[in-house]
Amino acid sequence: MEKKGVSLQERDRRWANIRREMAQRGLDGLIVVSDGHVERRGAMRYVADVGAAVMYHYVVFPLKGEPIGINLKGGWIKNIKPLPLRGGWVPESGPYAPVIADAIKELNMEKGNIGIEGEIEWDFIPSPVYQRLVKDLPKATLKPSTIIHELKRVKSPEELKFIEEWAENVDKACETCFKFAKPGTTENEISSEMCRQFYQMGMEDIHGFPLPRSTRILNPGDNVLLYPETQGPGGYWLHFGRMLAFKKPKKEVQDLWDFCLQAQKRGVEKLRPGNTGGDVMKAVNEALKGTPYIGSARGSGHGMGLDVLEKPFITFDDETVLKTNMTIGLHAILGSSTVPMYVQIADTYIITDGEPRILSKIPKEIKVL
Repeated sequence: MEKKGVSLQERDRRWANIRREMAQRGLDGLIVVSDGHVERRGAMRYVADVGAAVMYHYVVFPLKGEPIGINLKGGWIKNIKPLPLRGGWVPESGPYAPVIADAIKELNMEKGNIGIEGEIEWDFIPSPVYQRLVKDLPKATLKPSTIIHELKRVKSPEELKFIEEWAENVDKACETCFKFAKPGTTENEISSEMCRQFYQMGMEDIHGFPLPRSTRILNPGDNVLLYPETQGPGGYWLHFGRMLAFKKPKKEVQDLWDFCLQAQKRGVEKLRPGNTGGDVMKAVNEALKGTPYIGSARGSGHGMGLDVLEKPFITFDDETVLKTNMTIGLHAILGSSTVPMYVQIADTYIITDGEPRILSKIPKEIKVL
């Protein structure tokens, strides 16, 4: 499938909003960095529309003038500085520093206030680069910034269209796998078929542990959890989770599903503008009181967008205020003193002015084959 790109109108919207926030915070420029890690690409994608990479990417983004990219391939930024690097498994960080310093001087920001973009939990600038910048730019003031991370949480109409279209394709891929799966197949075969469907539909990446991986042959009575986190066209991530059963599930499996569903429902009730990620987390765990299970101590969901994980987090300590057009992956996690933390169902929601809008149209039930 041909790659579908984000429009120049969307680029102009983002850049204008970044510069508005820079001006309000007294910044002359921003340094944006990504080391290519699957959970640390979003800020770079937001500002430059470049995808995954195994090496570092940098953008020096000025309040006025055209941004400069370092070690970028493709995307919106035309002034790109190449950087010779040796190969290997561990990317070098030091050689970037003098090129970044030169870019800052080229943009006449060597005496300015320069933000280093990055959420505390995620993006970071390597210590050798920071130390060299301090040395080479003695009159500049370097300070932390979260401008891009704050802006990218709330999606534009164009961004929501990418997300909604990808959600339709995720549903189609999962429905195809429901038909493909049968006793005698292996978990690997089901996961491979699902990935094949996703890639044919334009998937850019798939995250972490989302699909079962084993050569175990599935028999009547077995269950399979399909739990993909996928990055669709435009770079937007989406979360989905349903369970397959090769005959009517055992009572304990059905009970776990019902408790997960109950907890997710209570969390959805709190997915309203003005609430926080912590409010949603409390509702999820309170729904499990009186059941044999407890809720997660760590988290039961997170914001999604150009990063697979972004604020708001569905955790007790998250104080990020929910806003209209945020997208949230909600997956209630539960366990007990004898059962490890367990999750069966996941959905992505768009925050609206009223009730949140669920993206998947697949019924919230164990799919019995």
